[in-house]
Amino acid sequence: MRWLFAFTVATALSAVAPAQRAGGSAYAQQAQALRELQYQVQTLAARFDAIEQRQASLSARIATLERGSGNSGLATKDEVAALRTDLASVRTAQGRLRDEIVEDLTARIATIAKRQEQARAAEAKERQAAQRSGYSHTVEAGQTLSAIAQAYKVSVKAIMRANNITDPTKLQVGQTLFIPDP
Repeated sequence: MRWLFAFTVATALSAVAPAQRAGGSAYAQQAQALRELQYQVQTLAARFDAIEQRQASLSARIATLERGSGNSGLATKDEVAALRTDLASVRTAQGRLRDEIVEDLTARIATIAKRQEQARAAEAKERQAAQRSGYSHTVEAGQTLSAIAQAYKVSVKAIMRANNITDPTKLQVGQTLFIPDP
């Protein structure tokens, strides 16, 4: 069960990262969805652990009765049979809970992925709007993104967004940048 929790958190975190880059309310929504998902997974993990403990307890009790009873009587055999029936119902409940967890997590991860795609679309739309008017600039030796931004009176972030730049220190001489209007 713990692996499922770790997988869920990792998947949800990877879904939130693009929204975090987009900033604003998209990130806040993704972060809230992640917090809710983590809480619900923890709740389901606790339920699952309780079922596993009950199952272990019943199995131990059955083993104790079988070792201690031998052929000591019908009452003990009836008690073992009742415990086995109880253990079977616990295993059935465990299977249903596992299916519920997988189904719920699948739906929630799909929702987060959909929100992630919406955040990407909003970011792309924002980039398109920024690219409608502006300038073309060819990077020359010794120029930095901040110097270029200052020359055009535009923010470094706006140039990075318009050109899909993730590392502003990796400009190349001869690289053509789109500089959006301020």
